[in-house]
Amino acid sequence: MLYPKSMMKNLAELKPSIVFVCDDVEKTYETMKADGVTFEGELQKMQWGTFAIFLDEDGNSFLIKG
Repeated sequence: MLYPKSMMKNLAELKPSIVFVCDDVEKTYETMKADGVTFEGELQKMQWGTFAIFLDEDGNSFLIKG
């Protein structure tokens, strides 16, 4: 369930809680970006995997991870 941002007093402290795991996160990122999806920065590579945060049309944050 997605709640309106106005209901979340600690919105600035929250992290995306819905994660989409991708077989090829780099290709998924490039495809989504080409289709006009807004990302909060570029792909980030960490020890546990590669990820990027994207926004839906209402400004909700989600994460893709590979």
